[in-house]
Amino acid sequence: MGGAAGSRTAGRREAPAEQYSRLNDFRVEHIMLGGAEAAGSGKPSTGLPRWRQQVQYAVGHTLNDFYSLQPEVRRETPIQFLLERRWPPKGIAFPSLMHYWEVKTAITDELMRRASINHLQEIPVLLYEQWHVPLPELDIELAMIFQLAWNSAVPGRCLSIQKFMVSSNDEVITGFLHMANVFCHRAYGMPAEKVEIYSLLDGRQHIFDGAGIPLRESLDYVRLLSVFLKQEESAARMLKYGERRSEQEELVQRGYGLM
Repeated sequence: MGGAAGSRTAGRREAPAEQYSRLNDFRVEHIMLGGAEAAGSGKPSTGLPRWRQQVQYAVGHTLNDFYSLQPEVRRETPIQFLLERRWPPKGIAFPSLMHYWEVKTAITDELMRRASINHLQEIPVLLYEQWHVPLPELDIELAMIFQLAWNSAVPGRCLSIQKFMVSSNDEVITGFLHMANVFCHRAYGMPAEKVEIYSLLDGRQHIFDGAGIPLRESLDYVRLLSVFLKQEESAARMLKYGERRSEQEELVQRGYGLM
């Protein structure tokens, strides 16, 4: 699901002649959490411990499973049952069996508490969908995946956005706020009603007024993100090229060169 923001109401339009490079929110979050490419492997790595990656994956799929249900069905479906289906098995990802059960208990309790009070009669308008908007002034396209977003009943506001994290990270929160602010203004012409970010392990919540951040400030922040990511990707390509060049020279020296 997902696509160009506003496409449901804008009607058919020809594809724009100019194509922009895409700034993906998940890539930004990956970098902010210490992600990098494993040198020489061509495979992504991350600064996050494996157990946290697995738990975030389980939380995301559980939220999608739960809020895909109609409200009357959700009321009869304990979210912990859905989480149990997605929860990672006990294994080497967790440092100890005690840590495994501590994390599982904390996440389950917090998800149960949130689900018991969260938009009980409503259907989300965005549920794990990626949407993208062009930003010609920045020469990029901003792409975002929203876990949960609800219609706003407040005049002049577009959405109530919710993000669930295993544990909070200030840089990720700031980046998400600015990107969501830019997205809402470009896709709907108005700010979000609010942006709610929940940290499940410690039960913390961060709730922001969608109009509390000036659009210009958010655009400047997204511009910096796009420059940073381009530099990071360029450096990664150079590293790959350098390693391939070294490997090729080594093969030539050993007599295995192609020419």
